[in-house]
Amino acid sequence: MKTYSLTSPHFTGEVLFQFNDVGLLLSYDAKEATLSEKQQVYLLRHLPRELSEVKNMLEKSPDAKFEEVKLDITFELFWKRYNAPLNSKKKAALARWNRMSQSERNRAYYFIHIYESRMQPGVAKMYAETYLNSELWNN
Repeated sequence: MKTYSLTSPHFTGEVLFQFNDVGLLLSYDAKEATLSEKQQVYLLRHLPRELSEVKNMLEKSPDAKFEEVKLDITFELFWKRYNAPLNSKKKAALARWNRMSQSERNRAYYFIHIYESRMQPGVAKMYAETYLNSELWNN
């Protein structure tokens, strides 16, 4: 079984899809995404029943990202992906990370690209510990 995350700058959060070993859809979970009614209807109408159908769905939304989820997102993966500013306190960020559930860790990790895409020019990136404490992926 493989799990995939669908994210887009057009909605917050992520939609998770699980496919079995032969590529058939087992489940999808949109509870961690804030979708408009129109987006929900679109998703249900174009729900990929097979992994091979994902490409067709993504052609209609080229800025969407569909990535395999590594179910055990480690702090080191987060730290490397976040590319924290020099003054970030790794120890403080790790302490916050350790208090988070695996689901929160996944959301925090996969929200990084959305956060970065929304950054205004001239505004500094948050320290890693501030990013984790702010829980932007829940807003």
